Amino acid sequence: MLFLITILIGILGASIALKMKIPAGAMIGSLFAVAIFNIFTGNAHLPQSYKIITQISTGTFIGAKIKYEDIKGLKEIFFPAFLMVVLMALFNFLMGFFITSTTDIDITTALFATAPGGIADMSIIAYDFGADSSKVAVLQLIRLISVVSIIPMLIKFMIKKVNKNKKTINKNLENNLDTKNIIKKNKKEESFKILLKKVFITLFIGSVTGLLGFYLKVPAGTMSFAMTGTAIYNIFSNKAFMPIKLRQLIQVFAGALIGAKMTMGDIISLKDIAFPVLVIIIGFCAMNLILGILIYKITDFSVETALFSTSPGGMSDMAIIASELGADTPKVAVMQFLRVMSVIGIYPILIKIISNYI
Repeated sequence: MLFLITILIGILGASIALKMKIPAGAMIGSLFAVAIFNIFTGNAHLPQSYKIITQISTGTFIGAKIKYEDIKGLKEIFFPAFLMVVLMALFNFLMGFFITSTTDIDITTALFATAPGGIADMSIIAYDFGADSSKVAVLQLIRLISVVSIIPMLIKFMIKKVNKNKKTINKNLENNLDTKNIIKKNKKEESFKILLKKVFITLFIGSVTGLLGFYLKVPAGTMSFAMTGTAIYNIFSNKAFMPIKLRQLIQVFAGALIGAKMTMGDIISLKDIAFPVLVIIIGFCAMNLILGILIYKITDFSVETALFSTSPGGMSDMAIIASELGADTPKVAVMQFLRVMSVIGIYPILIKIISNYI
């Protein structure tokens, strides 16, 4: 019963945000509505196992949009991905050093708290390293919420600024609009039974490959495997299909998952870590804008794609929002995947080395 109430509240929040035309409104509206509900009642209930469903759905949705032509352009990603990982690590360590020098938070805790990785991943690894995992979890949660809430609005502002002449429309946005038109045309030409069969096969392939990635315990494997499996199917058959409307439902679940983690205890604890919270919010927003604009300037990435590729949010969250604002979603997903892989695989080693010498 609480599960249904939580989802209904998420849908209500999403509906309000969408009517207000807030960027990524379905996710942000759901997130804040469920968070407020949980803070005041403690009754929000959405098992974190549903994160798997969200990741599989997101990966499948992205994979269904990948065609053979997109694969040719993936070689363009390696240099910007390397640059992003290196500069993001530098920002991370600078923020960590600043926090530990201005507060009583130790260096290990500060570095894990500012690492652009997953909440659960960073908290668990931080615990193994002897850091204050509760502070890491709260600060990581604040990072994720601020990134999902603030950065889409900043990116929307930057898009308008960069494209202020409005003489040329972003190519990727055109592609997304073309995709919508093609889907509408297909709906008229193909019977409901055929479309349903396509959706079923696509979801089946995405689910099987996504679960494989989950059980293999590959970092970000659930989403990346679902995306890869569906993409391979679509590259060779061009028959993968996922309804556009499903994206908003995925956003509702993703927002509710994050919002359901917020408690009154988290709000109360913020007074003790208010300064680090402020540093993290400002630092990550600045980092996103600096890295995004840099990659936009030195590559052929569109401004939307560059900014979302360097957003330090959840891999699935950023990919979902990116597709809504006209970014090249496959490129964003691959860049986000490489970020997650580097954070989980490399950061802990670097943090251990730094902690031993400080």
